Amino acid sequence: MASKDWKNSDFAVSDDLLFALVLLILVGLGAATYLSINHWQVHNVPGHVSICALSETVNCDTVALSRFSTVAGVPISTWGMIYYLGLLALGVWGFFRPRPPFPWGLLLGLGAVSLAASVFLFLISNILIHAFCIFCMTLYLVNLVAAVLCVFGLRKAQVPAGATVNILLLAALAGLGAFVLLAPTEAGKTIWLWILAALMGLVVLGLSLRGKLRAELQLPALLIQDLGLFFQPRSLGTALVVLTMAMAAAVWWITPSWYRSASNTLVSGTEKFTTGRTEDGHNWIGAQNPKLVITEYSDYECPFCRRAHQTVRGLLSERKDWLRLVHVHVPLDQSCNKQLTRPFHPHACACARAAICADRQDRFWEMNDVLFQRRCGLDAGGLTVLAENMGLDKEAFHTCMKAPATEERLQADLNTCLSLVKECQQMGPNFGTPAFTVGDQVVVGNKPKEFWIRLLDRLSGPASAPTAKTTP
Repeated sequence: MASKDWKNSDFAVSDDLLFALVLLILVGLGAATYLSINHWQVHNVPGHVSICALSETVNCDTVALSRFSTVAGVPISTWGMIYYLGLLALGVWGFFRPRPPFPWGLLLGLGAVSLAASVFLFLISNILIHAFCIFCMTLYLVNLVAAVLCVFGLRKAQVPAGATVNILLLAALAGLGAFVLLAPTEAGKTIWLWILAALMGLVVLGLSLRGKLRAELQLPALLIQDLGLFFQPRSLGTALVVLTMAMAAAVWWITPSWYRSASNTLVSGTEKFTTGRTEDGHNWIGAQNPKLVITEYSDYECPFCRRAHQTVRGLLSERKDWLRLVHVHVPLDQSCNKQLTRPFHPHACACARAAICADRQDRFWEMNDVLFQRRCGLDAGGLTVLAENMGLDKEAFHTCMKAPATEERLQADLNTCLSLVKECQQMGPNFGTPAFTVGDQVVVGNKPKEFWIRLLDRLSGPASAPTAKTTP
């Protein structure tokens, strides 16, 4: 079919097709909006757990935490919102514009690009992140169905269905090819990926030989023709282009300012401190030869533990020559802590394991700070992504999270709590965090800085008090 046949044909648009397209776009816009909000919450709200964090494999939070969740510093879902708003405007325009024509060719071009992106992102989730996001999968499905609607719309314009299907298959292959370029090693190990690519290639070859590529070669002319619709009058097209570019620039400029720029370290970080492990393997920070030792029994998902830890770390920075802080894991999560009789902090055990596995790579205190800042809120999959973002060996970390030795270490910490903390012995299953031992003193709960100053001065003697001002 020649391009002039398409230009002169009646591009009548079915109201049913257009209505279905608009409904589909609204679903995509809603999903993209939720994902953008959730992305912000994952990165800014300590302890946030979304409604679609269902398991280690099905978890929107893990995907949002991944380095693949943004482009140019903006969440991919936010770019998706702009895309769906543009499609929505196009669909609404179709209801009011005198017909013919309706730009199904332009929609096919946009659909092909979104389908390629969907395939690319799906492969990243499956092979690199090892987690799926329900709302992301919804967007991929929306993009696929929208592309199929374009096939029917162009068929009404006498464009062969085989040609449009071929274009969409080529787009899917482009998304697959982009993934291979991004991760050639991982792609090379994924046999089903190459089988799928071969099958799609055979279908494309068959459709191309059947139609001798005549229809496919005419589609660019149709796309140019449809783009011309928006420049009648010319001022309308120019205004639309300027508006789209301005919206994209505004999103790129403003969005990063919505995210916390604060460091993931607590107080003054770890660089100026001596760190090490006690004889029984517990991590410590502070004085090499301490005059006084604070032992902390804590849970990363506990908000009071976070505040108490930050207070003690602040005091440590002022007394690092003679004070030491030792950390003991006491996650209030019945999946590993048998002292609990009901669910309480569902991610605390996984976060304790993450700190232990970071310690295997000599990064305990960095992970400790990040977990307290985030208030945990991640399962093993999300914690593995977090470790990768911190520069840890991802595979070694992931293996460590499931290793029996890690669980043994965690249980040893829980046993330490039972054997050493009087409060824990007295309260049994009702024991709460945080708890501390300082010399022969037991401190339970989040205490103000003034309390700690008085206690440390009394136990250490006035000669050890810092010369700097210690009151707020």
